Amino acid sequence: MTSYGPDALAAHLCRARDLAALIGLLAVLEGEIAAGEVSDHLADRLRDRLGRAGLGGTGRAERELRQAISDLNHRLRYALGEYHQPPESLPVPE
Repeated sequence: MTSYGPDALAAHLCRARDLAALIGLLAVLEGEIAAGEVSDHLADRLRDRLGRAGLGGTGRAERELRQAISDLNHRLRYALGEYHQPPESLPVPE
């Protein structure tokens, strides 16, 4: 995978249904993490992947991982056109 700067835009557009599917998958994942249904091994892999992409979630706290996933979800919603400007990070529940 190529490394990109934190504000680099993708080289190509993607289909709205692909973004919608990713948004839904991230929401399910965030909910499963909040419910304690994600194994430690999978949570560690998600933290590692988000960390390598520079998207946070690298701390051990479950809330940090959910925050990183939520922030990514909202950025994808912006890309889909649900927001008129890039969203600010909204704290996830404790």
